This record gives sequence, structure tokens and C-alpha cells, in this order.
Amino acid sequence: MFSHESTPLILMFVILLLCLFAAVLHPVHAFFGWVRRCKRRSAAEISHEVDSR
Repeated sequence: MFSHESTPLILMFVILLLCLFAAVLHPVHAFFGWVRRCKRRSAAEISHEVDSR
């Protein structure tokens, strides 16, 4: 491999890794956000039921 080819390949590899990181992190973040919203909604419904008694 020639030395002038290594810089673009390294740059493409870094971009690929960043895209892979984003592709993995986005669904995980969305799932935990969904779980957090469900817990908050459930806690609000329980407190509303307790207050209405």
C-alpha cells in the first residue's frame, strides 16, 4: 500500500466506526427513554389513584 492511500483509508475507517457507534447507540438510547417514560407514567397513575381515594 502506498503512503498517500493510508490517510483516506484511516479517515474512512474512523467515519465508519462513528456511524457504527451511532447505529448501536441510537436504539439503545431510545429504548431506555421509552422505559423511563413508562415508569414515569406508571408512577403518575399510581399516585393519581392513591390521591383519589
